[in-house]
Amino acid sequence: MFWFSKTGISSKYTFSASPTFITEPWSVYTGRPKDTSTNTSGPSKVSIFIFDKKRFESHLLTYGIIKSKNSSHDRASIAEAYDVLRKQVGNLAKLKHPNILHLIEPLEEHSKNFMFVTEYVTGSLESVFTDVDEELNFLKGHVREDIVIQRGILEITQALEFIHNRANCVHLDIQPRAVFINDNSDWKVSGLGHLLSLPQSTNSAEYFMQQYDPRVPPFLHLALDYTAPEIVLDSTVSFRSDYFSLGSLILKLYTGKSFLSSDNSSSQYRDEYARFERRLINRSWEGVLSNLPHSLKICMPKLLNRDLYERYENISDFLKCDFFQDPLMKTLNFLDDLPTKDRDDRLLYLEGLVELLPKYPPSLLQRKFLTVLLHLLSQLCGDIKLDTASISMDVHLVIRIGSTLSQLTFQERVFPVLADKSNFPHILKHATLPLAENISTLKDKIRQDDFMQVILKPLITHVFRDMKDDLAVPTQEKLLERLTVLTDIFDFITVKSFLLPLLSELFGRTTSLTVKIACVSRFQLLIERKNVDTDLICQEILPLFHSMKTRDPRILMQSLKLFEIVPIVIRNENLLVEQLLPLLWRYSLAPTLQTSQYGQYIQTINKITSDIQNSHMESLLKTNGSQDAKETRDFNKLIEPKRTSEAPREDTDTKNANNIATPAIKPMRKTSSNKTNTPLNPRTAKFTEELPSRSKLTRPPRRPEVNAQKKDDDDDFDEFVSASSPSLSPRNINISQPSGTDSPSLNSLLTSQAPASSDTQTANSITLPPGFSVPLQPSKK
Repeated sequence: MFWFSKTGISSKYTFSASPTFITEPWSVYTGRPKDTSTNTSGPSKVSIFIFDKKRFESHLLTYGIIKSKNSSHDRASIAEAYDVLRKQVGNLAKLKHPNILHLIEPLEEHSKNFMFVTEYVTGSLESVFTDVDEELNFLKGHVREDIVIQRGILEITQALEFIHNRANCVHLDIQPRAVFINDNSDWKVSGLGHLLSLPQSTNSAEYFMQQYDPRVPPFLHLALDYTAPEIVLDSTVSFRSDYFSLGSLILKLYTGKSFLSSDNSSSQYRDEYARFERRLINRSWEGVLSNLPHSLKICMPKLLNRDLYERYENISDFLKCDFFQDPLMKTLNFLDDLPTKDRDDRLLYLEGLVELLPKYPPSLLQRKFLTVLLHLLSQLCGDIKLDTASISMDVHLVIRIGSTLSQLTFQERVFPVLADKSNFPHILKHATLPLAENISTLKDKIRQDDFMQVILKPLITHVFRDMKDDLAVPTQEKLLERLTVLTDIFDFITVKSFLLPLLSELFGRTTSLTVKIACVSRFQLLIERKNVDTDLICQEILPLFHSMKTRDPRILMQSLKLFEIVPIVIRNENLLVEQLLPLLWRYSLAPTLQTSQYGQYIQTINKITSDIQNSHMESLLKTNGSQDAKETRDFNKLIEPKRTSEAPREDTDTKNANNIATPAIKPMRKTSSNKTNTPLNPRTAKFTEELPSRSKLTRPPRRPEVNAQKKDDDDDFDEFVSASSPSLSPRNINISQPSGTDSPSLNSLLTSQAPASSDTQTANSITLPPGFSVPLQPSKK
């Protein structure tokens, strides 16, 4: 990066940090104007050419071309080199032509450098073709297209025609380093440091070349690989010498190799050219030029012939050949003059360009066509008398070419022109149909907020509400059709407050059946994608159909599709019965429907009705079931024991009690104080067989009173006797009575109980619980 005083170029432009490219002897930087407010019509980018004097002089000292900067001879050599640079920039200032590099700021000389400013260029042909295998070279993507090369050859030829026929000069240095490419893919001729003016009324002159010194920088001598043989071998120069240089450059463009490889040596040049002539004799021009297009092959001998008089007499004759008569070439040639054409020619060209766009490479469309069309659009919108047809066609072409751009590039190049406050109102009014047709492209290429606020909302409002001309119906149809891809960017609030009111207004106002059907389809889309809720459907959409008077079967069947999906959003049975079913019945009875169409309506009505009935029945069942469950819970569940699926646990004590073999004992109460209190000795009773564990026993008779005095503290249960089952007879029991005992025997006790009392009969009817043989009852006195 060079630093300069804040005067001239350095005060007007900012510089890039590193060179965009290098073309000997200049380093080319990208610059931008510092103050764009005072020069709004000026370029946004420029190229700043800088020559480093210190580096150049150090090169001369290093290689011994000069010995010091102080000697007069050395100073003269340095001044001679600087004169070449001054001449180069000076000729750019003198020669003004669309195909010659445009000079913006003249040469500035500083103590350390030279610098000047030109139109913005992205590179030179040398930077493109120096290394064929360099994949990262950004220019190769568009420069190597055949149509671009064809167009470039035309532009170089036109520049030479101007230099020869108007300036009466010979360029002498036509080579890849002398041709630049701007941002629009236009080729610009430069390298005018060796420009030679021929005397008036003559076509040739003597020219003596300096002896080649490989130590000398290349810009100080001619490139022999592109120099005509008459200059090198005969020391003669003419206008036709540039024809040879042009032919050599064409071979380089199509083959990627130099026509001659002389290493700037005159002797080697002579040998190389002699070899070419021998190959030409053996293989003819057709064999030597096999890689060139056929229409160009027939022109090459008139450019490369050794004999001056076998070449074209004038360069303009070359412009008339078939190579430049291709329709694509003619279209490109007309494009530059398009803004200057009248209304009819301009419109005719734009209409024809629509068909030819696919034949051009995208890079050329983006760099060349788009730039011209955007400029033309601004011009058309600024005219006092607007050309509606041209504006509409221009917008269509701009958006179509813009579809090949990235979103960032479209946002930077195309959107500012479309959205310009002075342009967009005219574009919206006169190019409404192209905007509607290409709304999907605009959605993809413009940031969502900018697209929604600047493009989409004004467009929908204008089309649905304001358009009243002949293009209203087709434009409305197109925009309604494109809404399918736009609903995803509408939120609920936008649909409710903006889109739905406009659609409803258009649906009720339009007299076009196709537009009305399209509106129904868009309502259906909003419901399917759930952009609307139940309230909007019931309050905004369905009332439109209640008031619709037309009974055309096409719109009725489209409406049926909408009615079929309404239950997806509306779940309320009452709303369906009150709002939807009456519409279905009313439309189904239209006399315009065919039998099959009426059947579809009835099928839909039955389905919706059945769904409502089933849903309502389920709700009733749930409601009634819950009430019944509540009533039974108050009583039945309270008294019902809780049932478990597990088996009841077995009580071990109960089981053991059921297996008891010994009869139960029963307490007896003393009846009289005169009875003898003789307890029964259980050891004196012997049973011959076991009694059953469970038997129905009668109450045993009272025991005879024992003569004994009752004590005050005697218990009522102080004496027990054994009782047997009444089913057992005395003979089944064998009781032994020991001798000498005063106690009465058990048999005598049983015999004394023969008279049965009422208490005994009562006891016989008692059913005992498990584990007991006789009830235990106290003996009452």
